[in-house]
Parts: sequence; C-alpha cells; structure tokens
Amino acid sequence: MKIGELASGDVVSVAPTDSLREATRAMTAAGVGSAVLLEDSRLAGIITERDVLRAVAESVDPDVTPTAQLATRDVVTVESDWEVYEAAAEMASRHIRHLVVLQDGQVLGVVSVRDLLLAGQRVQLGNRQWAVLRDPLTFTVRERRKLQRYLLEVRDLGADESVNDLLGLLIGSWSLDLSLPPDAAALSALTPSDYAALREAVLAELPDLQRAVHPAPGWRRR
Repeated sequence: MKIGELASGDVVSVAPTDSLREATRAMTAAGVGSAVLLEDSRLAGIITERDVLRAVAESVDPDVTPTAQLATRDVVTVESDWEVYEAAAEMASRHIRHLVVLQDGQVLGVVSVRDLLLAGQRVQLGNRQWAVLRDPLTFTVRERRKLQRYLLEVRDLGADESVNDLLGLLIGSWSLDLSLPPDAAALSALTPSDYAALREAVLAELPDLQRAVHPAPGWRRR
C-alpha cells in the first residue's frame, strides 16, 4: 500500500497569521490532530496537538498568538508513492506523529500514527473516501455474542441476507458524512460500488472473524 492511499483528502489548513484558537477550532471541527500552514498555497509549516499542549503549558494566549509562532516550520514530508512501511520508519526515526504527503509538490494530505496502525483494516472507497473495520479482539462480550450470531446467520442464510448486520458491527469509522455505527439507512445511502467494496472486505475477513469467536482447541485465556 502506498502512503498516498492513506493520506486524508480533506486537508485542514490555516494561515500563518491565524490565531491558535482559530487553528484548534478547525482541527476540532474536522476531528484531526494537526493542521498545515499554507502561505500563498505553499506549505509553510504544521501545527499539531503537541504544539497546542505546549502552548497551554506556557500560558500562551490563544486569541492573539499566531500559529506561525508555535508551528513546526521545517516540515517532514514524503511523496505519495512511498510505501506505508517506509513512512512508518520515517516517523519512528524522527519521533513524529504526523507526516505531510506531497504529490507533484502540492499537499495531498496528512498521515498520522493512527492511520498507519489502522492501515490493514482500512477499506478504500470511491472519491478518496474510506472506512475502517474494527478488530474483533477489541469487542465487548456483548459485541462478540452479536458477532457469533451474525456469523451463524451467514452460514445458515447466506451472506446476501446477513452482511448488513456484519457491516453495522464491524465498521468503526469512515470519512463519509453518515451516521455511525451504520444502520440500514446509512448503508442504503452508500453508492453501489462503495457498498460492494465494504461487502467484499467483510467477506474476506470471515475466516478471521470465525477464529475470533471460536478459538482453536487448547486456547486458554491468560
């Protein structure tokens, strides 16, 4: 997987003259932990949650302090054709949590540590949208019981009848402006190609899902 596939398409950007409060409002509204500084459409820096924490610790006035005063100006960037493992190695070696991804010299998006951790559970949809499938190992006891019931339904009734229940349980986040966890209305709002991509991803996970609710003989919780 190329890092460009993980880069957020909706880049949160602020001007160097914008205040810290304006930047944090933009980050909060988008649900992200960073914002890039753009000056005449050129990358001029990045401000992250760490910078905000430092500002609070130093009692910086968020209403009058410009982002340029707090942001990292020497931004670490990678090209969109880098492999995910290469980007992960770059972040680890530099002890950073965000990478700015460029394509043809322009900011394509920002990748965070969380994006890398969830790369294997990410399903790419159309129009640079995406969804992330949950790891069943993180399920509560009630959710595991639901999963077991849904898997039995898939076995007895077929995937066509029961895949919606699995989708509703497994989709943990997505970039779409639709409700989560996805219900029948949210799933019906998907384009046929997006629904097909999610359905294919879930069906590919069936063996692992079966093992999650039916551990191998001899398995013992420690």
